[in-house]
Amino acid sequence: KTRAEWCEREAAWLDDYVLFMALEAAHGLQPWWAWDAPLARRKPAALKAARKAHAEEIAFWQFVQWCFDTQWQALRGYARARGVAIMGDLPIFIAHHSSDCWARPDLYFLDAQFQPTVVAGVPPDFFSASGQRWGNPLYRWDRMAAEDYRWWTDRVKRALSQADVFRIDHFRGFAGYWEVPATSPTAIEGRWLAGPGKALFDAIERELGKLPIVAEDLGVITDDVEALRDGCGFPGM
Repeated sequence: KTRAEWCEREAAWLDDYVLFMALEAAHGLQPWWAWDAPLARRKPAALKAARKAHAEEIAFWQFVQWCFDTQWQALRGYARARGVAIMGDLPIFIAHHSSDCWARPDLYFLDAQFQPTVVAGVPPDFFSASGQRWGNPLYRWDRMAAEDYRWWTDRVKRALSQADVFRIDHFRGFAGYWEVPATSPTAIEGRWLAGPGKALFDAIERELGKLPIVAEDLGVITDDVEALRDGCGFPGM
């Protein structure tokens, strides 16, 4: 495909991403919540003006992504012709400073200044007395469910365009996840909350068909996680 055709096809994620990269450069690599308020808050007039003002930088990032995708698909084709499948990896969480979070802040637990009120992590265990405070924003699963998990379906669809099968990291977080207060310096203070469960994967499969997913189920795994993994028909590790 030409670059223009490819950009049109990938617009659902690409348009936000390339504008995010251009604005990050324009703001001296400051995180998105520190940008000019109309841009941080995605006011339509400000975004429209920014697309015009940073057209050259936006075109550069479109070119970079198009080059990567074109070269990657060529490599995939080469592998496939020789009977070699490619396995990808999909983290469960996204970064706070990312086009994902900036584009849809309503899907995460953020305060009025776009700072996380709670963050991801895992509780204390054999490996760490204070647990692991990862710091990623946590999903508002109720809001994702209200949209029939559209965000996740789009994300998995993109992953499937790049790999033949992929591992989802921290699969247990879909059954239950550890919520850490953002004010806590460690992961000791926290609580288990129910994840979306099988409803998430049912929604994705309704659109994309049977999913070639491997569940990362390492560490201390409980019965509910095994039930979710087996109920989805995913192999574990």
